Amino acid sequence: MELTQRYWMLELLAYWEGKVNTKPLIKAFDISRQSASAIINKYLASNENTLVYDVTQKAYLITEAFNPKFINKTVDEYFDWQQVGKIPSFQSREPSASQIRIQPLPRYVDPSVMRPLLKAMKCKTAVDCEYLSVTNNEPLGRLVYPHSFVKAANRWHVRGFCALRDNYLDFVLSRFRSVEYDGDEASYTEKEDVKWNTFVDLILAPDPRLSDIQKQALEKDFNMKDGRLIVKARGALVKYTLDDLQIKTKMLEADPQAQQLVCVNYSDIKRWLYE
Repeated sequence: MELTQRYWMLELLAYWEGKVNTKPLIKAFDISRQSASAIINKYLASNENTLVYDVTQKAYLITEAFNPKFINKTVDEYFDWQQVGKIPSFQSREPSASQIRIQPLPRYVDPSVMRPLLKAMKCKTAVDCEYLSVTNNEPLGRLVYPHSFVKAANRWHVRGFCALRDNYLDFVLSRFRSVEYDGDEASYTEKEDVKWNTFVDLILAPDPRLSDIQKQALEKDFNMKDGRLIVKARGALVKYTLDDLQIKTKMLEADPQAQQLVCVNYSDIKRWLYE
């Protein structure tokens, strides 16, 4: 299984970042540079012409023949590794009938979108992109300085400064029509993003229209203290957090059992919703 895991790591980085070298293999598996080189060479022996070494970048770059076999090509897989170091075991297990998990539909993210974004984020520079928003019929060209990836409502966003709008915005990764690395150094970085760096307390409670028994059930479900649950969120993510919790702010559901939870400090957090 170890060799399969190492091939998986090689393909994961090559697919999403467009290149791979020995460094991440050395770090992830605590092996020598010689062993990491041997893994890449062994992979190439079975997958000829899929990677080509570039002396200037000191890395293997993917070619048009690159066709990964060990990864599932979802961006969640890449972020699971990047954020928590998750590496699949590749052990075959029979699914348990008593432990069924409904998986949400994956959103497709093109690696040609991710590669320049990852490079720009690492170098604190810009990308030149075309983005199709729900408010425009045609994609608009804009210069974006990305600083963070966020998953909300089962889709990945990138947050950064938009030169077109002169503000920090969130962009759904699947809505980019094209992204090219620009290289212009960022003047507005994560440090200047006030909404991102401000943390807000969301105070939640059972819908007051519910019966006492129903309220007690929810208090137990969420391990509330004194009938309240405090959720801390970045100012920029307040709306996403409430949406994911299915908590409406403009209008309550007609059926309190559909709403279940309400935000009791709405006056404190509304500026983060509509600013």
